[in-house]
Amino acid sequence: MSTIEDDTRREVTDAGRPAARSAAPHDHARTAWGLALAGLVPFVVMAALFAYAGRDFIAFPQLILAFTGYSATILAFLGGIRWGYCLAPGHQAIGTLAVSVLPSLLGWALLFVPSPFVFAGFAAGFVLTGIWDAIAARNGALPAWFGRLRLVLSAAVTLCQIVAFVSTWG
Repeated sequence: MSTIEDDTRREVTDAGRPAARSAAPHDHARTAWGLALAGLVPFVVMAALFAYAGRDFIAFPQLILAFTGYSATILAFLGGIRWGYCLAPGHQAIGTLAVSVLPSLLGWALLFVPSPFVFAGFAAGFVLTGIWDAIAARNGALPAWFGRLRLVLSAAVTLCQIVAFVSTWG
């Protein structure tokens, strides 16, 4: 079981005694960057398929479904990050908690929008959440490294959305 105090994690045993500590603290920023870049791979692969094969791709309707489904999932995940952060001690902000559900609702609603316009909607959603996170990081509401991470990822995902939009236009 774990407890969180002042943004540091201290492992405790079931009896409440401190557990043995590892030799080096974990670098959350490095791990987050690695995981985030891995999560970018499906966007890049699917955008490349759109750009390379376009409508001639044998599974074009499934590609649209996969891309929009993954986009909605990741947009919801981004709102969930903010939800979770707001629940942590010392970071509780009711307004942010309420607004953090909007990305998932937007992602769900966009699943009903036809292509290519769905990709424009997702591009806007990723840009807006990226800006929101970057501003929060700049103001100290989120870690500074997270703001940089979100700007890089938002730019990359938005570019992939634009590729999908252009590839499905007309």
